[in-house]
Amino acid sequence: MRNVLAWVFPVLLATSGSAISQPVSLSKQPPGANPSLQSVSEIEQTARLLAILLDSGRYVINENQELVDDPSKENKGFTPKVFEQQLMEMFRSRSGIDLQELNSARLSRNAKEMLATLVAVSKKVVAEAQPEINRKGVGFKGFIPAVFGSRVAGRFREATGVRLKQTALSPRNPSNAPDDFEKSVLQEFADPSYPREKLISQVTAKSKSLRLMFPLYTTRQCLTCHGEPKGELDKTGYPREGLRLGQNAGAISVVIPIQR
Repeated sequence: MRNVLAWVFPVLLATSGSAISQPVSLSKQPPGANPSLQSVSEIEQTARLLAILLDSGRYVINENQELVDDPSKENKGFTPKVFEQQLMEMFRSRSGIDLQELNSARLSRNAKEMLATLVAVSKKVVAEAQPEINRKGVGFKGFIPAVFGSRVAGRFREATGVRLKQTALSPRNPSNAPDDFEKSVLQEFADPSYPREKLISQVTAKSKSLRLMFPLYTTRQCLTCHGEPKGELDKTGYPREGLRLGQNAGAISVVIPIQR
């Protein structure tokens, strides 16, 4: 993982709100001291796990897309509980962390709180989408991984102050357009020689936050909409990008405000 630690001046932020909605606290240090590498490492780990968890939820939606879009069934059985079970299995396989045993996990308190909140928010989004998912006589419902991710990210930011964003060099949704930092990282990810799944993170005094970019790659299900033939409209009405299996397809951008 490439890290860029560029603390130009001490970061001082006032605390407000509940514990979960505050900027993530760094370890106590003498006035004027820069944050410790251990503190930054803990926040970076939190950002990485949040990205994996959001992408795991996207993956679960992707794997159930055919079921969701089946016009012949009214009660699909894809309930929030079923979603949660699949989400936990996917996250455990990717991170080695059992979300049902968070209390005993070797993670910071903030990481545990945020992961639990992201699970709760993800389940709520699936619960609210039940009328869409179970609509009989309609094929494509519009409840796709990107839509799920956007809804979850919005609710999660309201609850925690942490920004999760699905972005790409040429995003379909203009609101997901990359900023300068994200664009530069996405260009690195798009290079075929770039090491697969290598994260990039940055901490600067100017932004008073930790930023992390988590690369995304196409699966077979992704190619239904984003594959060949390039330019042909997919089921959502957008032109296909002509992506290939395993090709970089953007990133999840995480921004966690931090305080000393």
